[in-house]
Amino acid sequence: MIPVTFDGMLGKLYLPSGPASGLGVVVVPPHGLEALAATKSLRILADGLAAAGHAVLRYDLPGTADSLGGDGDPDRVPVWTASVATAAGMLRECAGTGGTIVLGLRFGALIGTLGSEAIPDLAGLVLLDPVVRGRLYARELAITARAVAEGARLDPDATSTPEGLLVGGHLTTPETLKAIGGLDLGKIPAPAAPVMILHRKGAADAAALASVWATQTIVTAAEATGFDGISISPTMATTPHEAFGTAIDWTETLPRRALTTPGAIGAASLSGPEFVENAITFGEGGRLFGVFCDPVDPDPAKPAVLIVNAGRNPHVGWARSGVDLARRLAADGVASLRIDLAGIGDGVDRPGAPDAVESVLYHPATELDTAAAIDLLAAHRPGPIVLSGACSGAYLAFHSAARDPRIAGLVLVNIQRFVWRKGETVAEAIASAYPLASSYVAKVWSARSWRRVLTGERKLWPLVREFARRATSRLRAVVPSSETRRARAMMSRLQARGVRVELFFSADDPGLGDLALHFGAGGRRLANDPRIVMTLVASSDHDLTPPAARQALFERVLAATRAVQSSAGKQVAHGTTSA
Repeated sequence: MIPVTFDGMLGKLYLPSGPASGLGVVVVPPHGLEALAATKSLRILADGLAAAGHAVLRYDLPGTADSLGGDGDPDRVPVWTASVATAAGMLRECAGTGGTIVLGLRFGALIGTLGSEAIPDLAGLVLLDPVVRGRLYARELAITARAVAEGARLDPDATSTPEGLLVGGHLTTPETLKAIGGLDLGKIPAPAAPVMILHRKGAADAAALASVWATQTIVTAAEATGFDGISISPTMATTPHEAFGTAIDWTETLPRRALTTPGAIGAASLSGPEFVENAITFGEGGRLFGVFCDPVDPDPAKPAVLIVNAGRNPHVGWARSGVDLARRLAADGVASLRIDLAGIGDGVDRPGAPDAVESVLYHPATELDTAAAIDLLAAHRPGPIVLSGACSGAYLAFHSAARDPRIAGLVLVNIQRFVWRKGETVAEAIASAYPLASSYVAKVWSARSWRRVLTGERKLWPLVREFARRATSRLRAVVPSSETRRARAMMSRLQARGVRVELFFSADDPGLGDLALHFGAGGRRLANDPRIVMTLVASSDHDLTPPAARQALFERVLAATRAVQSSAGKQVAHGTTSA
């Protein structure tokens, strides 16, 4: 995978790993939250296409993910549509391809089809679980927005705002919703190239589209399973390997094209008013992925920030939080590196590792990946480093900071485990992550809460087991467990080094239970150290979906960098720094 940039967009280029077909595949991602969840799956698909002899370009639509711009920019639909042909031109230039296949997933299939009309060397079109009618998709977005909010125990009515619709923190403006609503693949002629349509069982729109287009061009249509696994949750998403294999096999039936001499591939750099970003691969075999975000006007006295993955969220972050945090820090003169560890997003899995949460989250190998990222950032911007991580990323940040003296600041966001519990699986940890008892006291007589338990929507046994564990932990508080002793020892090492530690929690986050287990309720055992700062954010979820929660986090990360800078300045003034 080679990071590339073009026309304000970030892409990932894959050159054929075998005999070249002369064909290039432009992969158009879905929209919003689905694009985040599908990142790893589309990376796996691109690898498979490259192994079949095709050059591949995956890219971020304008205003999304790592590309320049934002959700609120005007003319999203025409800009997204035009980007498809632009991406095809970039692929042709970089790989010397003689024909272009456009492959789109979900909303990307609709945008890819519309954009393919401007591609002169179109060789094929692959629609995976396609959105056929924009009007129905706009309705689906509204339903999804409320469902995601309810699942996070946020106000579903707050998803509809004057600025637009918020789906998991991703904004779709009224203008964009209206433009989406006017799209309908059934009202346009079939492309002048062979088409493959893979759709879910019962997808009447896709089946009808295949029937209509079959009278105008060569269409291969079939039902496929596994698309529901590319869900709105990046952590729990699964890859539809069988469907992807069918799509790859179909592309191999297309006529090969003659290659031309490719052009040079430059650095993957994007610039905004206050930042310059460079995407890179690093680590053993270049398996890991990262984006440096440097200030246009850097301040060498300020520490750099390493942003670690939260769960299996790609480096872009939930609600684009990783990108926004990095670019806002750059405006304050702070450089950063946001990364994808192995098995997450654009980070290639470890050799032999299965595509499962157990091989990624809390796995010892990810600590080596984090160490490689720290080395990379330290070489890029010498000086102290602040580590920022959420959920499992906070666990990694805590352990990395305890080992590495270059870490001078730490921001732990909704950390679920300070120390991994012996014998616990990741699945069990996720199942036990129920809201704290304080929130359930108010709901214990709620008919809806009991109905969720009785109908099986919410499993009762993990809840009872978790409450029992917390009660037992309180009884054993006078004799700390080996896990608690280990957690306290690591925190003591950080305190001895004078590391700034920001503990940042949503007010009822389950991770507060682990904090209480090791450091007392509300972290009272740490309260006397002024370098350990506790922040509780009300009306937020675990992912910090509300904008106010993400604003609060930005302020705390910024505070950490300024505190580290101030501390380093005092050490220099007193002659206490080491070479």
